[in-house]
Amino acid sequence: MLATFAVLFLAPDLAFATAAPVLASGEVSSSVWTIDGANVRVRVTIPTAAARKLAAKDAPPPGMATVASAVGQGFAVTTPAGDCEAIDQGEGVGQIYTLALTPGLDRFEIVFACPQTGGLVLKDNLLFDRDPGHIDYAQIRIGAGQPVLAAFTRDQRSIALPASATQLRGANPLSFARMAAVRTATSLAALAILFGSVLLSRRWLDLVWLTGGLAVGYLASVGVALSGLVTLDRGLAGALPGLLAATLGLGALQPDRQGAETSPRRRWAAWAGVALVVAGVSAAAALKNPEAGLATFGIAAFGLAVVQIGRMEPGFGALVLAPAAAFAFLDGLGPAGDLALLHPPVGQMLPILAGDDLGGLATAVVIAGAAMGLIWLAGLRLRAFRDIGSEAAGAALIGLGLFWFVSRLYS
Repeated sequence: MLATFAVLFLAPDLAFATAAPVLASGEVSSSVWTIDGANVRVRVTIPTAAARKLAAKDAPPPGMATVASAVGQGFAVTTPAGDCEAIDQGEGVGQIYTLALTPGLDRFEIVFACPQTGGLVLKDNLLFDRDPGHIDYAQIRIGAGQPVLAAFTRDQRSIALPASATQLRGANPLSFARMAAVRTATSLAALAILFGSVLLSRRWLDLVWLTGGLAVGYLASVGVALSGLVTLDRGLAGALPGLLAATLGLGALQPDRQGAETSPRRRWAAWAGVALVVAGVSAAAALKNPEAGLATFGIAAFGLAVVQIGRMEPGFGALVLAPAAAFAFLDGLGPAGDLALLHPPVGQMLPILAGDDLGGLATAVVIAGAAMGLIWLAGLRLRAFRDIGSEAAGAALIGLGLFWFVSRLYS
């Protein structure tokens, strides 16, 4: 039992440690704005995966010239006296300077000349119509003042600057809490993991353990993010929850939990099949990069340890704490990795991460409570639900989780 617990908690930690540092990538961009009097310089960094959305569906990825043109049209600065003009930077650069290439990132620079120094409004309309969930983390510096972290979103595409740099406010944590709530409620992987966690133990008291696990995971992600030790690839972080959901589905298929006897031959055959699946998904991830393979193997070992404990201790309510913590840790590392490119001070990162984590935590608890209620009602109506329903749900989680893992890993 102690050995199983050691694998349960150490395997994912070792995998995450070996996976660092990996450049974050995904549906989040960043921009650095420097305001010097009437001149505004902006450096835009767009992950290549996000830039692909500038092309029509099923069309080839856009070339660098196409992306540069879209950046020039999407970013703007206005004043009460008129719009600011993008100036030619000379030496054949033109109005949009394509910076040195970075793997997985497209980087550009624009310099705006404004008709006046006050009343500047920064605007970003680049990707929000094509990707409503897109976020542009912006770092803004006025003159010699301290840079401030803000964000452009679908609902906030412009930022009005005050006359004084000391009055510039950063991002609102409540807005990130709302975005996290929407992200959690609409994420198929999040819903699958929460439902799978509830299937492990169906007592209302276990919601306390699940809430505690989520809180621990989010707190751990904030601590790791602020330490700067780990920046997990966004695609990998989005794929691993699918694998975790699949292992939770496997836990729902354990006949020993309901007192049924399983022959040793069938038990060994089942675990041999599981070992082949784990080897397959680990190899598939390793083909992308070694770090992904190690992280995948760690999550698989983590999930299988949960399954083993569930077989040994069917009434162990704290079992839901571990998978909930793993999910929250992965979910919380996403925004941290997105912010890492800007290297903001801790005091500016903490409110954003706290707002994001609180929004995700509250939404996950509500969803888990609703799932618990549905299972309880189904148990009252259908006496066979515990046997047939849980196995059907477990099989669905396995298929859905594996599909989510492979599709997100290579998307």
